[in-house]
Amino acid sequence: MRNITKILFVAAVVLLPMAIAAQDFKWSVDFGTIFDNREGEDKYEPTKTTFQTVLAPEIGIALDGKHRIMGGAVWKQPIGSEWDGYKISPTLYYRFETPALRFSFGMFPRTQLLREQPDVFWSDSLKYNQRNIRGALVQYVHSNGFFEAFIDWRSMQSESRREAFNINASGEWSPRGGIFNIGAHAMMNHFAKTSHPSDDEYIVDNIIANPYFGVNLSNRTALDSLSVKAGAVVELLRYRLYGGWQTKCGFWLDAAAEWHWLGLKNTLYVGKELFTLYPTFGARLDMGQPVYQASFVNRTKVYAYIMRNHFMNLEAALDFFAAKGSFAFSQKLLLRVYLDDNLLKHKTDKTQRIANIY
Repeated sequence: MRNITKILFVAAVVLLPMAIAAQDFKWSVDFGTIFDNREGEDKYEPTKTTFQTVLAPEIGIALDGKHRIMGGAVWKQPIGSEWDGYKISPTLYYRFETPALRFSFGMFPRTQLLREQPDVFWSDSLKYNQRNIRGALVQYVHSNGFFEAFIDWRSMQSESRREAFNINASGEWSPRGGIFNIGAHAMMNHFAKTSHPSDDEYIVDNIIANPYFGVNLSNRTALDSLSVKAGAVVELLRYRLYGGWQTKCGFWLDAAAEWHWLGLKNTLYVGKELFTLYPTFGARLDMGQPVYQASFVNRTKVYAYIMRNHFMNLEAALDFFAAKGSFAFSQKLLLRVYLDDNLLKHKTDKTQRIANIY
């Protein structure tokens, strides 16, 4: 038996490098620096400065151009505190990708999403501090639109940790590939109990939907891009301490435009106050921007690309938050550098650009 084990071990040592050599070796390095200095009133969010770097290297192998197994880590390091406050999180996933169908399993980067989540779903703080999705992702891509859905298992139940996960779905369709589109974002958030809960622990279910109609006038005006979306934000909340569902709804408008190196994005919400349990559970339950606790929210972001090419993006921005009874603004400097094994191939494509994920 021992001899058989030795033979299998030697065979594995000899054959594994040969098997790996027969595949495509893949690698990437994603680096970012975030400076966000928030000032003004702290009614909904603390006024503080976020200054940190994030390094996320990955290595792995690919087969047939469709299958990948990748592993790495995400190292988040605050600046100005030496080693204090750092966090290292694992990255480990399988990825299948064709032009139309794609899916991932494991702990994979949020950059795989086809569309950025609205800030009523994912706050700036979440984007800064949680780069990976932990679970599964499925995507369908068509020339006239897309659909994607994922589950993010944020917290496994234990003696001291409550189970928490959310299921998100997004999609958009442009009939006949025209300027008009219809789409929606939706999220079901489940915040459960610890494995041996106390009498004051109750399950919370939170559902948020954002259906919209839009128009995309990119390449049809003097601007490089111009889009407007209008719809609603609907929240269904059930806190089992009280039983029953609470329903809240409001009007939502989003407009974005870019011209050369300048950009403008404005989001307006008017309606019922959302995230009423945020003072109790914070971001463990409500992952959107906390300012949506107000019945009126207007966010205006003015930004400029200081440097932008096929592997880096340096962006400066002023971000203004006007809410009922509160005003705050942020000065931001965001850098992202992305290098991978396809860098030389991308370099030949002058239209290839990367976006900031923050």
